[in-house]
Amino acid sequence: MKDGQTFSSPLQGGSGKEFLGIHFVNCGTYGRIYKNRQGTAYTGHCPRCMHPVRVRIGPGGTGNRFFKCFCP
Repeated sequence: MKDGQTFSSPLQGGSGKEFLGIHFVNCGTYGRIYKNRQGTAYTGHCPRCMHPVRVRIGPGGTGNRFFKCFCP
């Protein structure tokens, strides 16, 4: 990543959508979840088991962009 570039910056041909990177530990896979239309949360699911994931956006939150999820 270049200095000053954010995760939502479009790269060549990229969409520029804001996302969080999620390591789905139990399924051994990685995926991205994207900000919803209302801008209130990042939503998505595990690409292997379809376990839903929702991360709310609010004041006092974290600046982290990568998280672990433990699917059932």
